[in-house]
Amino acid sequence: MAGEFRINRRSLLAGSAAAAAMLSFAPGALAQGKKLKIGFALSGVTTNAIFIDMARDLERRTQAAGYSLLTTDIAEGPQKIVSALENFINAGADVIIFQNYAEEATADLMQQAIDRGVIIGSYDTDSKIAQYSTMASNYELGKVIGQETGKWVSAHKGSKNVAMCTYSKLDFLVERARGMVDGLRETAPDAVVATQLDAGFPHEGVPAGENFLQAVPDLQAVMGINDGGTLGVYQAFKAAGLNKDKGGPVIFGCDASLDGLKAVKENDLFVATVDLDLVNQVGQLYERCVEAALSGTLDESKKLVIYPIKPVYADTVDTYL
Repeated sequence: MAGEFRINRRSLLAGSAAAAAMLSFAPGALAQGKKLKIGFALSGVTTNAIFIDMARDLERRTQAAGYSLLTTDIAEGPQKIVSALENFINAGADVIIFQNYAEEATADLMQQAIDRGVIIGSYDTDSKIAQYSTMASNYELGKVIGQETGKWVSAHKGSKNVAMCTYSKLDFLVERARGMVDGLRETAPDAVVATQLDAGFPHEGVPAGENFLQAVPDLQAVMGINDGGTLGVYQAFKAAGLNKDKGGPVIFGCDASLDGLKAVKENDLFVATVDLDLVNQVGQLYERCVEAALSGTLDESKKLVIYPIKPVYADTVDTYL
């Protein structure tokens, strides 16, 4: 119970050097056989391809352990995150893992949860409050997307006109888009971002793809902040009868979602995605949080874990499927 099991960073007891790395907060708090309640919240958890993959993985993990999983979509902004956290806390969640893109709005609530004994895992942000975080630099990730797009554009004849799928509603994706533009300039200095539209989900990507073709008839490539929007663009391009053999615009996505990997395997217009090992990384974040909830111990050496960043093309995609 929250009153019996309190994990508070201000109550650390550290004796030896080993204890400093593995911090125990509540002696005797080990809860063998305890059935935990897990709160999980992402922006687009039921619509974003990679987030769907993450949710399925956590469903598998929680079901195997006999835990309950509460899943909430927080796509509507900071107030939605606040509501999700309040609901998780009121429901008695032992662990909360969420896409922490507005910590300034949720800091007090997060600390209140921790003071009640909740373990918090921060996804996509290096949190000053959560016990564990996992993330990548969105700017550096964006640069990789842009660099890979630029390499292709520079190596192939064409207009050098590039379109972008952005998502201006979320600051971290604005930062990713900034990296994309800078990365493109590094490897294709003569390339031009001719048009851009917000498209983070397939249903937004389809009309975006149609608009790209109308606005820039000689479009050479599309790069996107994730797989979701670019998969919609891919659908639009195929519906227009375009393919690689006809010189259609190529597409570079990100996240290595299952649908994105399958599109890359087709070896057509969807040329590449970027793997962050996201499903596994969030799964490991979950495991760290669960261990802390059961044992009352935090592993400070894993307080912040950075994702690897690897482009995936048709010649390597089979290793991911």
